[in-house]
Amino acid sequence: GLKVAIVQFMKGGEYTGEFKAAKNFFPASQFSFVQFGKGCVKESLQLKLNGSEKNVCKKGDFIRDVKACGDCRWCFTYEQELEKEQVREGIKHAKQILGSGEWDLVILDEINCAASQGIVPVSAVVELVKKKPKNIELVLTGRNAPEELLEIADLITEMREIKHPWKKGISARKGIEY
Repeated sequence: GLKVAIVQFMKGGEYTGEFKAAKNFFPASQFSFVQFGKGCVKESLQLKLNGSEKNVCKKGDFIRDVKACGDCRWCFTYEQELEKEQVREGIKHAKQILGSGEWDLVILDEINCAASQGIVPVSAVVELVKKKPKNIELVLTGRNAPEELLEIADLITEMREIKHPWKKGISARKGIEY
């Protein structure tokens, strides 16, 4: 299969569904997953799942294994300077990944959100897209993609919420939202 690298912006921690799927279903030799975002306040370990490392992932005591998410919401609080620094580091990492020639598919998860909220300059994301090698598939995810990114994209898919249990006060459910 393809060698896949995911750079995840504005999310941190093993509680994300993306991370759990990566850990459980992808061979480490074909996969890299690095996060640049605030994790769960109850996580005991700093997160990095990267196929090039021998010790791919350790288990910790995570909030979502203990209780339903939504009680503390710390991971969703906004700390402007911290998030800007994390996203800057993520952009540096994305440039390195794209320039390495090692990966077939690179996914910049939630980069559109970071750009639309002004956490990263749109121009920095446009530069990543324009300078990517032709042999690499690049996927940008997240809501509210800035117009500049829509203009240079080859494919655009929009997924939007029409109805969700959260609006009725139902907490996130294990196996569904996380």
